[in-house]
Amino acid sequence: MRSLAFLEARRRGAGAWPILVVDWVARGLDLGRGIYSTAIRPTSLGQVSAVTEDGTGWSEIRYGSGIKNSKLEPVTWTVKVSDPRGELLDMLETYDPRGSAARADWGATGLVAEDWEPLGRGLVADWARDEPFTAIICKTDDTVLRTPIPSGLFLRTEWGSAYDSSIFGTAFPLVLGMHDLFEITARGTVPLVNIRYDEVIGYWWALSAANVVSIDRIYFDGVPQGTAGWSVLRGVYGGSFMTIVVFAAGYQPAKDVIVSCDCKGPDETGGSAGSTLTGAPDQLRACLEEFAYRRPPLAGWRGPAPIIDAESWDAASAYFALHRIESARRLGADQNAESGAELIQSFLDSYPFVRIHWNELGALEMVVIDADDVDPDDDAHLELNLHHRGGRVPFEPGDAREVYTHIRMPFGFSAADQKFMRAYEAQDVAALREKVVMPPVENVWSQVRLSQDVADLNPAPPADPVP
Repeated sequence: MRSLAFLEARRRGAGAWPILVVDWVARGLDLGRGIYSTAIRPTSLGQVSAVTEDGTGWSEIRYGSGIKNSKLEPVTWTVKVSDPRGELLDMLETYDPRGSAARADWGATGLVAEDWEPLGRGLVADWARDEPFTAIICKTDDTVLRTPIPSGLFLRTEWGSAYDSSIFGTAFPLVLGMHDLFEITARGTVPLVNIRYDEVIGYWWALSAANVVSIDRIYFDGVPQGTAGWSVLRGVYGGSFMTIVVFAAGYQPAKDVIVSCDCKGPDETGGSAGSTLTGAPDQLRACLEEFAYRRPPLAGWRGPAPIIDAESWDAASAYFALHRIESARRLGADQNAESGAELIQSFLDSYPFVRIHWNELGALEMVVIDADDVDPDDDAHLELNLHHRGGRVPFEPGDAREVYTHIRMPFGFSAADQKFMRAYEAQDVAALREKVVMPPVENVWSQVRLSQDVADLNPAPPADPVP
């Protein structure tokens, strides 16, 4: 229950009723507001336009996620509106107002719309005829998740002096997290993209469409270079923010040389002065808030956006930080940049213990399935088929724990080599008589930190109590 006013009204005996409000729009033309409920009544948003079918006129709206399915699915609901003359149907078929904003709520006598209990936020996806009713089919608004991340493209008009014309039409690269496999490969982790190769205007290689905290090493064809002869530019170039490596004349590589680097991505504010943002939920959140929901930033991050349920994402971020699960991704730099939806699915495939789902406010919630051996108290238990809070979903009491004898987990994905550079392997031949192999999870978000402080891995024991 999100609305305390609604809850209090119900406790006082106020009647409650479902209500659907649609602001009909077709290709920019305002077609007016439609308000549909179980009876004709005035509301703070206007008079009810038509009544809905009694009893079965509203389909069930289900939110939340389960243990088995890790895919983000849209939430849909259907409302059957009494339309014996077909006037609503005629309007729908004449103007085709798909995409009109829709909201479903529980209303109560004496409450304004701001105090209604939300049931769903989304848009009109379709309609159907079921004499004498017209069914309005709504779903959560996932339009922004179709946006490629990052959305900017290298254009010939902006970067015509690049020596390789194949970059034109490809997406900008976007680097997040720590990319440094020097102790493993010693040949560079992130490739750079040449955007200028001219003795007059300079020799530029693009690294990321976001800030970076530092560029630690530069490589030519996998050979480390010195610190002289190159510098870093951060700013808006060609109408987009970019971090660029500039080589001085005489230090530039030949045109056929592959330039790569080891680097640390943006900090928690999207800047270059703080600590690198390494949490996987935080990186995904930045991508959705800054590159999908809004136009790409021209400086640092701009902060929360309505598409994210902050409470659950903060809880998931704390869980990842507690267990030191860090991430590093390089996105874009090809013809088909991942969309927001594809990026979410990549995240879910890489972290099987995480679920992401829509809530009744049309925002994305994140849930961690915490495999705690201690069964939760009854009053703290969260049912998986219902709305979740607190950021974790413990296993239900009595769940069997899966046991494996062989584990192989690849990690340390290199954007330059396009493969995993290491794998964790373990086996316990005494555990079971038969070999049971855990299916490997190829986590392309995985990050390797080989310079972590010993104090981080081995915290000091608590001090002896003072007598």
